[in-house]
Amino acid sequence: MPGYTGQHILRDPEHETRVIRTLIALKMQLGHKGSSAILGIRNSFKHFDGHTIDKVTFERWLSSNGLHMSTHDIDILTSHFDVDGLGHMNIEAFILGMRGSLNARRLSIVEKAFNTIAEDGEGWATVEGAAEKLNVDMMPEVRRGTLTPLEGAKEFVRRLEGTTGIAGGKITKEEFVDYYSWLGCSVIDDDTFVGLVETAWRVKERDVGEDRFNLCSRVMMVHSAEKVKGPTDPVKQEHYMRSTLQHFDLENSGTLTVEQFLKAAHRMSCTVDEGIAGLFFEKFGAGNGELDYERMARELFRGD
Repeated sequence: MPGYTGQHILRDPEHETRVIRTLIALKMQLGHKGSSAILGIRNSFKHFDGHTIDKVTFERWLSSNGLHMSTHDIDILTSHFDVDGLGHMNIEAFILGMRGSLNARRLSIVEKAFNTIAEDGEGWATVEGAAEKLNVDMMPEVRRGTLTPLEGAKEFVRRLEGTTGIAGGKITKEEFVDYYSWLGCSVIDDDTFVGLVETAWRVKERDVGEDRFNLCSRVMMVHSAEKVKGPTDPVKQEHYMRSTLQHFDLENSGTLTVEQFLKAAHRMSCTVDEGIAGLFFEKFGAGNGELDYERMARELFRGD
């Protein structure tokens, strides 16, 4: 919608507080209606002519969407989003106020989910591809049997398609983020929001394996530091770790097998399984299926 620069008239703190409370109450009403209703409300803005509406039109819009506000609250929002001072609410300003933006944590999990469905090297995903990866187990229509899992998935992802004008079976990252920005406007708690995205797209905010990799690395570094006498010296600590790893290099090849690495890690107070060991081999691999322990010690202590 043209004409809105993202700024509106500054108000006093008391007015801003009233606006926030009014928007929260409106968002809570949206939350009780569910995601389909939220998206329906999002799409209903497309039917307005121009980029502003008057108070009467806004009141009718609320009523047509099953939303209820007092006259006083309507006055508060109409006044607040009257960006040009002509008595009309700027639609885009109201949308941004309602929808808001995803904070860093929410945006991170949404982007991670999108990356799982995006075509390689492209900034979009196909409806078919997204439908295959979506977890539809909790969709009411699928649970009732009125839609098959594939039909339910296609129905869900079509809600994302074409909101930026790029349809044709494609979902852009912008559309994906916009969808979850709207969905998130009625989800106050970040943990709940992250859980919704994780469940829907089978992604995890944090990689448990990566956490264990970092923990094990830290344990071995602390062990090396404790074994080095005198003032803290990263060079000596690195040398100790390298020497300990080298002790298990029975072939003097400069590399370790998985079995040898497991023994060396245990010597440095870190017991790991083959799954976590695999992360070390991915990061410090020698290219022959073995671990380059000199590189491992160097990069852990120097951050190279």
